[in-house]
Amino acid sequence: MSEIKVSIVVPVYNGARFLKECLDSLLGQTLEAFEVIVVDDGSTDSTPTLLTDYMRRDARVRVLKQPQNGGVSSARNAGIDAARGEYVGFCDADDWIEPPMYDILYAEAKRRGADMSFCGVYKNMEHGAAKVDLPFADGTLLDAQAIREQLIPEMLATKTDSEELPISGYTPRNLFRREMLGALRFDPEVHYAEDLLFIVQALLEANAAVVVNRPLYHYRFHDGSVTKRFSAHVPASHEACDARLEVAFKRAGLLQAYAPRMRIKRRKTAAQAVENLCLPGTPYAFPERVRRARAYMNREDVRALFADVRLKGLPPKLRTKYALMRGRHALALTLLYSLMR
Repeated sequence: MSEIKVSIVVPVYNGARFLKECLDSLLGQTLEAFEVIVVDDGSTDSTPTLLTDYMRRDARVRVLKQPQNGGVSSARNAGIDAARGEYVGFCDADDWIEPPMYDILYAEAKRRGADMSFCGVYKNMEHGAAKVDLPFADGTLLDAQAIREQLIPEMLATKTDSEELPISGYTPRNLFRREMLGALRFDPEVHYAEDLLFIVQALLEANAAVVVNRPLYHYRFHDGSVTKRFSAHVPASHEACDARLEVAFKRAGLLQAYAPRMRIKRRKTAAQAVENLCLPGTPYAFPERVRRARAYMNREDVRALFADVRLKGLPPKLRTKYALMRGRHALALTLLYSLMR
């Protein structure tokens, strides 16, 4: 193989259900000279057999086997360590991509001399797909100052309380220059919101990022999607992510500038922590959900987040959630989230 332009890292754990579609889309890329590094994170289904077949049929596929299931962060880190490409990208094993995705992201990054490039996505649900554009014109080049003043804030939260997020901190939409990443890796101790932490840390090191405002990545939502099911790592991982972000912001002299959005972000994830107790897969019966919600809502730091929230002007659903959080009405909020599910 000639000099590798892009290394695509695919972490997988028991992902045979969608893995073939994912790999076929990667191997169908129009980009020349790339490699696909699949990190098998201790799968016990037919994933290893499928990967052996792909590796035998296509020299661009490399398979790394983790000795045991260590989580998506450690799997991605193993892929980064093994990467030989000038740029590194990531793809989740249950997603797929458009044929020219890496060709376009690589060409734009090279043409503009950027450490990073990123594109729009499709959110693919069971009954259709929604296109998610970026809040920047196609071809926009953000230098280091614009990254800090325009891009990172939009990844943290909106200017005022909202359930919307201008740009999701989603790793697979991005391409990263490997040399720029240096020793930066995903934090294995952050099991939820690890993408946002990694991307923001990378952006703080980047000289420039170029926008490809076209949906090229297909993000599949299904019954096993991490964001749609109960996670034992919520809220601890959100809080760990926030703490590490603030360390990075303090180091960059941006802690005060980002403080208002970080507070809005924390309020949003605090409400999500109660919702998490009611998601499919929750191990808790309703009375235990209420008990845990009450204990969480009574925490001093959580109470402080909602003490000064302005309910007037908020969308009705968010106003209801935040009013219940502020009043610490655990029973009512848990019932609301349970009925929604």
